[in-house]
Amino acid sequence: MSANILPGALPTRIKVAHGAGAVALGIKEAGLTTFFMIYYNQVLGFDPRIVSLILIGAMLVDAMVDPLIGRLSDATRTRIGRRLPWLYGAAVPMAIAWALLWMSPDIAAHSTLGLAFNVIAVRILVSACEIPSISLVAELTRDYDERTALMRYRFLFGWLGGLVATALAYGYFLKSDDPAQNGLLDPSGYSAFGLFGAAMILVSTLGSALGQHRRVVALPPRPPVQRHGIAMLADILLAFRNPAFLALTSGALFLVTSYATSIAATNYMMLYVWRLTDDQLAWYPAGLALAVFAAFLAVGPAHRRLGKRDTAVAAIAFGTVVGFLPYAARNLGWWIELGSWPSMALLLSFMTVSLFGMIVATISASSMVAEIVEAHEVEHGTRIEGVFFSGYLMTQKFGQALGIFLVGQIIALSGLGERVRPEDLAPGTATGMAWTFAGAMVLISIMSALLLRRYPIDRASHEARLAALASTGGAAADSQGPRP
Repeated sequence: MSANILPGALPTRIKVAHGAGAVALGIKEAGLTTFFMIYYNQVLGFDPRIVSLILIGAMLVDAMVDPLIGRLSDATRTRIGRRLPWLYGAAVPMAIAWALLWMSPDIAAHSTLGLAFNVIAVRILVSACEIPSISLVAELTRDYDERTALMRYRFLFGWLGGLVATALAYGYFLKSDDPAQNGLLDPSGYSAFGLFGAAMILVSTLGSALGQHRRVVALPPRPPVQRHGIAMLADILLAFRNPAFLALTSGALFLVTSYATSIAATNYMMLYVWRLTDDQLAWYPAGLALAVFAAFLAVGPAHRRLGKRDTAVAAIAFGTVVGFLPYAARNLGWWIELGSWPSMALLLSFMTVSLFGMIVATISASSMVAEIVEAHEVEHGTRIEGVFFSGYLMTQKFGQALGIFLVGQIIALSGLGERVRPEDLAPGTATGMAWTFAGAMVLISIMSALLLRRYPIDRASHEARLAALASTGGAAADSQGPRP
C-alpha cells in the first residue's frame, strides 16, 4: 500500500463528514433547476430566453473552469491539508453569492449582466468546494469498497440537501397564506429561501472540512507539484487521453443527459401527458426520496457482487425499461384513467423504480473515477485526483446542458404552444410528446450503457495495481519531486 494513503477502514464519522460536503451541490442543483426560472421570469419579469441562456452559459463557463480548479487543488500544499483550504476559503463567498441570487428585486431585477455574473460566481464557487472535496475519495482510501461507501454518502447528502431545500420551499418559504395567491409568484418568500440555503451551504461545507481535518492533515505529505501553465495543461491533456477515463466520461455524458432530460421534462410530462393535479404532484418528492434511500442501501452490495461497471450498466438497462413501460402502456391504450389517483400511484411507482436504477448507475459511474487515479499512477508515476474528478464533473455539466437543450427540442417537435392548459391540449399532441420523450430516453440510455461497457478497470485489476504500487513504494513521481 502506498504511503500516501492511511491504511484501514474509514470510520463512519469520516464518511458522514465527507458526504456533508455535497450538500452545497444539492442545494445549488435544486435551486437552479426548480425555482430559478420561475423566479426570474414570472416574478422579476426577465425574458425566459435570456434566463435559459444565462443558465446554459454559466454551466458551460463553469465546466471549462473545472479542470483548472482540479489541477490547482492537486498542487495545493498547506499545513491544514491538501484539499481543505479550498473548502475553508470558498464557503463564505459561496454562501453570500447564493443569498444574493434570491434577494429582493431591487438588487437583481435590472441587470442581466449582473445576474449572469452572479450565477457564474455561484457555480464556480460550488465547484471550488465540490472538486477538492470529491477528490479526497481517492486520497482517503484506496479500498475498492470503501470508495463506494464514500460516494454513497456523498450522493445521499447531496440529494438530501436538495430535497430539504425543495420541500421547505414548497411547504414553507413559498407557500402563500392567501388561497387566492400563488406563493411561487410572491417575491418575499424567495429571500428567505435564499438565506436558508446560504446557511445550509455555509454550515455543511465548513462542517465537512472540520470533520475531515485531522484525517486529512495526518495523510503523509507529498513533495510540491509544479503550478505553472505548461505543466497544468500537460496534466489535463494527459488525463483526457487515458482510455479508461475516455470510456467513463463518454458513457457518463449520456447517463447525465438521460437524467437531466428526465428531470427537466418532469413538469411537462406530469401536466400534459399524465394530467396530474397539484395535489398529486406533491407526492413526487416522496418517490424521489424513496429512490435515493433505496439506492444508498443497494449500491454497496451490488458493487461487491457485480463490480462498479457492470452494476452501472445493469442499472441503466433496468431503469430504462421500467421508465419506458408506462409511456408505452399509455400510448397503446393499456393504461388506467389519466389523472385519477390510481393512475398517479401506478405512475409514481414506475418512476420511483426507474429513478432508483438511474441513481445506482450514477453513483457507480462516479465511484469509477477513483480507480483511474491508480491506473494513471502506475503508468505515469503521478497522482492527479483533482484533474480526473474535475474532468468528470465537467462532462456532467455538458450532459446537463444537453439535457436542457433536448427538452426544448422535444417540446418544440411536439408543437406545444404557449400558455396551453392541459385540458385544451389535443390528444395527439400528448401522445407524440410521450413517444418522443420515451424514445429519446431509450436511445440515450443505450449509448450510455454501450460506452460504459468499454471501461476496463475491475476489482481484480485495481487490486493488482495496488500490489504493484506497494512493491515500488507508490507515487513514484511524487518521490522524485516535480517534473520538468
